[in-house]
Amino acid sequence: MGPARRRGHRGGAGVRAVVAALLSLLALPSVATPVAAAPTAVIYRCTAADGSVALQDEPCPRGQKQELREIAAFAPPPAPSASSLPASEANGEPTGGSAGSPPPGITPGEAAPPRRSVLPPPLWRCTDLNGTSRLSDTYDPQPRCVPLSVLGVDLSRAPPSAATLCRTVEDACVELGGEAACAAWEERLADAESALRHAFSDTQATRRRERDRAKAVVENDCRD
Repeated sequence: MGPARRRGHRGGAGVRAVVAALLSLLALPSVATPVAAAPTAVIYRCTAADGSVALQDEPCPRGQKQELREIAAFAPPPAPSASSLPASEANGEPTGGSAGSPPPGITPGEAAPPRRSVLPPPLWRCTDLNGTSRLSDTYDPQPRCVPLSVLGVDLSRAPPSAATLCRTVEDACVELGGEAACAAWEERLADAESALRHAFSDTQATRRRERDRAKAVVENDCRD
């Protein structure tokens, strides 16, 4: 046998040796680190006689084809550790402060201050034919029938029955808002304080409520 053929024979023997070594390694037991299997749940796939399919977590009714399927079970999220919580929660305190403590800035036993509104309540200033004005919480022109003689109509040549004739008139009312409303509330407060000082005993409670309402609006809605 020539030299080239002998080299080839040795090469074939080397390949067979390598293959045998690999086969022996594959035959060895695995030493890989075991991985914990994910939790699974069994689902029953039920097929009825009409071909409808239902998935459920209990065995199929009698007469239906049943197949078992394994799916990954739902795992609840891990509970937060103490290191991930704020210091107050980690110590068992509520986030809003200690239980029973009042909000900051309020002394126990005192009522919370009234919430400041964006704008004061609007007022209407109504002016009559003589130029006298008044403040009203609502649009109130006070329509009324004024005798023609009061309005300056000459009735000297009219029959006597004309003396009962009148014309309906209304006050001119303008809504006040913003700074104008605040100025009107200051005016109403001054009038309410004066009325309270001169009130009789049977009207003092009403006058005091009017004064307190106007004072609350001025202090809470019109002053910084």
